[in-house]
Parts: sequence; structure tokens; C-alpha cells
Amino acid sequence: MALLGKGKKQDMLQLAEELGINATLNMTVPSIKIAITNSEGYEEEFVKNLYETIIANRKRLDELERAEKIRLEELVKEQTLKEKELQLKFDLERFKIESGFRVNDESNDSTNACSVTSNLNLKN
Repeated sequence: MALLGKGKKQDMLQLAEELGINATLNMTVPSIKIAITNSEGYEEEFVKNLYETIIANRKRLDELERAEKIRLEELVKEQTLKEKELQLKFDLERFKIESGFRVNDESNDSTNACSVTSNLNLKN
């Protein structure tokens, strides 16, 4: 049966399990194939349909997992960008506040210098 060469070993193991055949991971692919084709009540068309279904289901699950992985990666990227944006906004606000204090400090220094000068002028 050439069809048994199309899937993966895990597909063949699942097929064997579905057919009630005792197959293990340490068996080779050819030995699993022989166990399937030599099994009691083996019907090629039935086994072919079942095997195609197993392969299709695995591929569908693989695709769903791949799509979910991509979706999660996009969410992580989005979250990282949001965190960076918030950090930049925070840094900008902090800078504005610190700059405002510096301007106020400088204006206070000017005011204090003026008042000291005024006080000195008054005393003279």
C-alpha cells in the first residue's frame, strides 16, 4: 500500500491504534506498515480512507497551532510596542517636569539675585 508512505510515523502509529494493532514508537515505519497490511480484517479502501483522515486532521491541527503561534507572537509584539510607547510618554512627562523645575529654579535664582541686589541698594 503506497499510501502508507505519505504520512508521518505518528500518523501510522495512530492508524495502527485505530485498527487495534499493537504498534510502539520503537518500531520502524516498514514494520508498522507490515503490521497494518497483515492485520486480520485488513481492507485496503477502509484503511486508506482512515489514514487520509488521520493525515488531514494532523495537518489541520498543525495549521491551527501555527496560526495560534503567529497570533501570540503578534500579541507579544503589540504589547511590547505599547510598553515602549508608555515608557516614552512617561520619560517625556518626566523630562517636561524636570525641565519645568529647572526653569523655575533659574527664575527663582534670578528673582533671588534681584532681591539681594535690591536689598543691598536699599542699605547703601
